[in-house]
Amino acid sequence: MNTPKRYNPVLVTLHWLTVILLFGAGMLSESGRRSPINIHVILGALLLVVMVARVIVRFTTKHPVWADTGNKFLNQLGGLVHLGLYLSAFLILGVGALIAYNRNLYAYAINTNAILGRSAGPFSGFHELGWTLVLGLTFLHVGAALYHQFIIKDNLLARMWYGK
Repeated sequence: MNTPKRYNPVLVTLHWLTVILLFGAGMLSESGRRSPINIHVILGALLLVVMVARVIVRFTTKHPVWADTGNKFLNQLGGLVHLGLYLSAFLILGVGALIAYNRNLYAYAINTNAILGRSAGPFSGFHELGWTLVLGLTFLHVGAALYHQFIIKDNLLARMWYGK
């Protein structure tokens, strides 16, 4: 099988859009202060579209071989972290959609004169859990990328960017 040395530029673009949208929406959360919830909901909806596109592109295009650490445990941990990032992002999006539906936030995101519905209820805890998981897994993910770049010195970061 002829595998490329770099990731597909479309997948790289979707990756960085995911990062921007996820952390942008996270910074606009309503925890502890009044926030522009309409922007948070719109970013969440855009993130859902990007994540679905990302999964489709990821499984329909060729990608570089797995970056081996030389350690079976670390290799398995890397796979679990990637899976966890996808699952926790979809957890945030799914629960966020339920919250938005329950609170009538879709109408509110479009028209700020719309009446907000009941509270998020038990869903907000799951939404925040997903965010906590994403933060923790992101730190592991970035740490692993830096480990590859500076300890193993396999130039992993170069294949996650555009061209040379």
